[in-house]
Amino acid sequence: MADDWIIDFPTLADLQDAWVRRHVRQPDGILRGKPFCWSDWQFWYAAHRWRVREDAEFIPPEEVTVDNPLVLNQAFQYRLTGCIGPKDILGNIGNANLVMITSMFVISEGFKRTKAIHLVASTVKKISKGSMVMVMLGFTLATVMAATFTGSAVAAFCIVAPIVTATCEEMNISISKTIFSVGLVSIAACAIIPVGGSLAMLAELNGYIAANGYEQYTMEAMDLFKGRGMSLLVLILYTTFVGFHFAPEKPIVASKDSSELSKRVAHHEPLKRPQEISAIAIFCLVSLCLIFNTPLNNVLAAIGGPKLAAWEISFIGAVATVATGVLSSKEACASMPIDLTLMVAGGLCMGSALANTGAGDLIGNAIASTASSLGNPYLIGALFYLIPFFLTQIMQNRTVMAIFAPIAILACKSMGADCTGPLLLVASACCTAFMTPMATPTVPMVMGIGGYDMKSNMKQSILPAILLSVANILWVMTIYPL
Repeated sequence: MADDWIIDFPTLADLQDAWVRRHVRQPDGILRGKPFCWSDWQFWYAAHRWRVREDAEFIPPEEVTVDNPLVLNQAFQYRLTGCIGPKDILGNIGNANLVMITSMFVISEGFKRTKAIHLVASTVKKISKGSMVMVMLGFTLATVMAATFTGSAVAAFCIVAPIVTATCEEMNISISKTIFSVGLVSIAACAIIPVGGSLAMLAELNGYIAANGYEQYTMEAMDLFKGRGMSLLVLILYTTFVGFHFAPEKPIVASKDSSELSKRVAHHEPLKRPQEISAIAIFCLVSLCLIFNTPLNNVLAAIGGPKLAAWEISFIGAVATVATGVLSSKEACASMPIDLTLMVAGGLCMGSALANTGAGDLIGNAIASTASSLGNPYLIGALFYLIPFFLTQIMQNRTVMAIFAPIAILACKSMGADCTGPLLLVASACCTAFMTPMATPTVPMVMGIGGYDMKSNMKQSILPAILLSVANILWVMTIYPL
């Protein structure tokens, strides 16, 4: 095995390798049909994915108690319990968001080595004149625009995060003071302003309405903004004036992005002019393609080209970063945060396990029966917002949306009421998943860069959760009464 991929730590990767060799076959080439054999880097990655503490002791599921817990990682725990099988685990490891996250870290690493990123940071410093409020206002507005046009919290955060990191370094501000607010906006600002990628939310909601035979309440484009505009205003005011006061003064845990990577970049030789231009061009082109993904795919479809998903665009950008010499292959691998990737994968596995248990369906059915007995529209609105809001903190928001959107429509249909308000509340709740790493892949990214542990992330989440809940319920049910 190459020196770069030495495994000198305890791991269960041999078990995973054995499963792959038994069930997976080579897809093509002269070895087509033969047992699939991992390359060194693939096995190294799997070894880290299934790494265990040196002092870990295997405990059979039947012996697990409060005083005798499982000590392995989340994914392996759920594999033992039978809530999620190997196919789902491997599928989560290869999740599109994971590919996008690791690819964007490679692109961002290349961009951070350019003079352009420091120019942007210096400009922000000059305009803000050292004011933390002005800095946060700039970060917030930039993130709102990115979230609006991409329609993806992960994409929006990946575009803005390198600029935020560089600006904080330029102004000697701890990244832990700012990055939570940026992540919060990238999550909660999606699908509010009805342009770009945000229009996908409108199509999805109308699809639920049509599928349940309640087309007389089909939503218009401006309904998204009218219903969720108040939450956007609350979000901007909170992150600009309040949020950074609740953030820790310095990272709670070691932050690879803000320490090791920054030191390595600072001591790296300046890029040559061709690589400098390539790094800037790749970052800008990838960002533009993510922002205008829908128009881009429309153009490609018109000329008979393939449709490009967000993760494919990011992956192509990462490959181009290495191919043009901006980063070496070794530097590109080093820029990928393995610990962060494993946290995201573990969170996805936990969400899949919860979905497989049918917990969401059970709760949803209980809500449907309760809603019709409540006479107060604000109580009904609170029901359709708060329960999905808390559930989406431990399950993928798309799964929660798929469960609760039809329930909200059917409950309103049985009452002969307008479903617009409850449906907007369900959508808003599913777009505010920021309290736990299981909620959305953006949260582990925020925690990794900001150096937050669960306690500090939760502490910063409580007040915006309360403010957004109150604003959404009162505003939506006032302008869209049942």
